Amino acid sequence: MTTQKNRIMSRWSVTKILISGLLFLSLSNCTTVGNQIETQSQDFDLSNSYAAKMYEQKRQQAQPLDSKDPRAYFHFLMSLEAEKKFQFEQAASQYKEIVKYDRETERFFEKHVRLLLRTGQLDDAIKAGQDALERFPKNKKIHMDLADILASQGKTDASIYHYERVHQIDPKSSRAIFLKGTVLEEQGRWGQAKDMYWQAAKMEHNNPLGQFYLGRALLHNNELKEAEKRFQMSVILKPNLLQARKYLAWVYERLGKHEEALKEYNLLLKLKLKNSFIDERVAKIQNPSDPAYINEMSSHKGIPAELAKQPNVHMRIAAIYFEETLYLRALDEFQLVVAANDHKDPHVLMARIYETQGRLDKAIVEFEILRNLEPKSMEILLYSARLYSLDEKMGVAIKLLENAIEMEPENDQIYHSLALAYMSNQENGKAVESMKKALALNPQKDSYYFELGALMEKAGDFKGAIENMRQAIEINPLHSNAHNFLGYIYALEGRDLDRALEHLKKALTIQPRNGYFLDSLGWIYFKKGDSEKALAQIQKALIYTDPDPVLYDHLGDILFSLKNYNEATGAWKNSHSLTLHNKDDLGGEMPNPQILQNKIEKAKKLIQQSY
Repeated sequence: MTTQKNRIMSRWSVTKILISGLLFLSLSNCTTVGNQIETQSQDFDLSNSYAAKMYEQKRQQAQPLDSKDPRAYFHFLMSLEAEKKFQFEQAASQYKEIVKYDRETERFFEKHVRLLLRTGQLDDAIKAGQDALERFPKNKKIHMDLADILASQGKTDASIYHYERVHQIDPKSSRAIFLKGTVLEEQGRWGQAKDMYWQAAKMEHNNPLGQFYLGRALLHNNELKEAEKRFQMSVILKPNLLQARKYLAWVYERLGKHEEALKEYNLLLKLKLKNSFIDERVAKIQNPSDPAYINEMSSHKGIPAELAKQPNVHMRIAAIYFEETLYLRALDEFQLVVAANDHKDPHVLMARIYETQGRLDKAIVEFEILRNLEPKSMEILLYSARLYSLDEKMGVAIKLLENAIEMEPENDQIYHSLALAYMSNQENGKAVESMKKALALNPQKDSYYFELGALMEKAGDFKGAIENMRQAIEINPLHSNAHNFLGYIYALEGRDLDRALEHLKKALTIQPRNGYFLDSLGWIYFKKGDSEKALAQIQKALIYTDPDPVLYDHLGDILFSLKNYNEATGAWKNSHSLTLHNKDDLGGEMPNPQILQNKIEKAKKLIQQSY
C-alpha cells in the first residue's frame, strides 16, 4: 500500500489529536521534543592530563599563569552543552566543578548558586552562596538569591540580613527593599513593612505588585483613601491582577462606593473567581441601608480575615515572568513558591515550562506531584496521560486513560483519546473498539468517523473505512482529509476514478497547497492513463512536502510510463533511500525496497538497450 498516515490522513498525528480539544491548559505551539542529552559522567579525572599537569606545575612554582585551569574550561564547555539542552541539573553539577578549579571568576559562583536554585536544590544553594560570599562579599546577586531562598524557608531574620546587604551594595535595588517589606510584614512588623513598600514604590512606581502590597499595608493601617489610590494604580498597571481587584472592591465598600464595589465583584465573578467571600459581599451590597451592614462598615478596621493571608509574592512575580515568556526566570521564582507552600498552581506552570524546554521527564514529575495533591482531578489525570504519550510511554498513558473512563464512563472524549493511544501502541483492535464507544456516545462528531475509518483501512476493512469516511463528509462536507482518503482509496483500487477525482478536487479546494492531496490527485490521473497531468501534480506535490518515499515511488512510476527512464531511476533511488531510513517509522506501510530495486534494474536495462 502506501504511507497511510501521510497519504490518506495528511500527516494526521495521534499525539496532536490527543492534545487538542479535551485537555486543559493547552499550550499553543509548545515544543515537546523528547530527545534528552545523555547524562554527562562526573567521573572524568583530568588531573593526569598533560595540560592539567603543566598548569599545576606552573602554579606550584609560582610561575606566571597565561590561562585558566584547563579543568575549569572543560567543565564550562560541558555546562554550556547541558544548558543548551535544558539539563540544568547537569549544568549545576558542572559548575560545582568549575568553581573548584576557578576560584577567581565571580560570575561562575553566581551561576552555580542560580542553577542550584533553578533545580530546587535550595540547601545546596545556601551552602554554595555562603562559600561564594566568603570570596566575594559584595556580590549582590548572590546575596539576593540567598535572601529569597532563606525567606521561602521561613528564615526571616537571615533573609532580612541579605536584603539589607543588597541595599547597602546597591541602594537603587527596589527588589531588595520591596521583598524585605514582605518579610517584615510576615513578621507582623506592618509599620516597617509599609516604609519599605513606600520606598520601593517611589523607586519603581510602575510596578503593579509594589502598588498592591503598599495598598495592603495602608489598608491594614486603615488609610482607606490612600489604599484606594494604590489598588487603583495596581489594576491599571496590571488589569489581570485579580487579587488587587478584590482588595479594591473591599475598599470601595468601606468608602461607601457601592456601585464601584459591585462592579469589581461582578467582574471577578465573570472571571470565575467565585468564592464565599465575594458572594457574601455582593449579597450585602444589595441592601446598603441595612443597619447591620452599616454597622459592619463603620466598625471594621484593617484587612478582613478572608483577605488577611499574605499573597505569595514569588508566585505573583513568577506569573508575570511566565506571561512575558521569561520562562527561566519564572522557574526560579516557582522554586521559591514550592519551598514555601506546596500547592497546585506552581506545579502546573512549572510543568508547562519544562514541556516547552523538551524536558518531558521533569514535566511528568510535576504532574505526578499534582496527582498526589488532587487524585480525583480529571483534568490533571488527562494532562498526565498526554505527557506520558508525548514521552512515548504509551502503556502508562493508556492505564491513566482507562482510569479516567472509570471516573467518567459517559465521556466520549476520553474514549476517543484512549482509541488514539491504543492506535499509537499498535493495538488497533482495541483502538477500533474504543472509537466505536466514543461514537456511540457522540454520533455527530465527524472526526470520530474519520479516525475510525482510518483504523479500519489499516486493518484491511476497506468497506468499513469507506462507509465511515462518507459519514464524516455527510456531517462535515468540508472535511478535506476524508475527501482525500476516499479519493485515494478509489485510486488504489482502480475503480470509480471519476468519483475519486471529484473528492480530490474538493479536498484541494479546501487545502490547495497540501502536497499529499496533490500526490493523490496525480496518482488518480496516472490511473486514468493521463501521465502528463499526473506528472504536473506530482511535481507540485514535491514543493509542498518533505522528502517522502511514496511520493518518489509515484514519481518514478509516472516518469517510467513517459519513457523517461533516467529520471525514473533517480526517483526510485530516492524512494529506496528514504524507505530504508524510515523503516522504523510508525506512519504506516512503506514502499517495498525489493520492488523498488527491481524497478531500478528494469529501468537500467531499458536505458542500456536504448544505446
